[in-house]
Amino acid sequence: MFPVTPSDEITAVWRAARPDLELEGMEVFGRLRRLQALYDLEMDSLHGGAPLSSAELDVLVIMRHAGEPMIARGLAVLRGCSRAAMSGILGKLEKRGLITRDPNPADRRASLVRLSDTGSKLVDEVFPRRLAVENRLLSSLTPDDRAAVTAALDLLIKAMLRQSPLSGDVDS
Repeated sequence: MFPVTPSDEITAVWRAARPDLELEGMEVFGRLRRLQALYDLEMDSLHGGAPLSSAELDVLVIMRHAGEPMIARGLAVLRGCSRAAMSGILGKLEKRGLITRDPNPADRRASLVRLSDTGSKLVDEVFPRRLAVENRLLSSLTPDDRAAVTAALDLLIKAMLRQSPLSGDVDS
């Protein structure tokens, strides 16, 4: 059985070996990495039958309800990733026929990205399953627990955005 917070054990080892290091960041981000690994395991089983990653599904979901074609830069901002990462995601989605990219008449440096009919159908099939898994994963938390987790994560996101090149205007 895996420990719930192996980051505490790792932090203790580092504190003993290097008491001169500030390890507060490790305590927070170690937990986030553990959480992401657990989430990825769940999503891998969900996406196992679907030809897309969790990041790709995120992009398709954004586009599904956008109502109009989008540009890669806008998708990157909404997903919170770099333009380079978004370019890679869009390339994979385009190869699978889940999106199309057309020249943007208003800006020839940017393409207009559209969800294909196949992409729309895939989102409508897979996204409800993802929500069901996420709801199951949170089912043992009370509404107050979920609100506390959400508030803590929002606090961390705002703190990081204040220092991020991805940030725009951040609410205080």
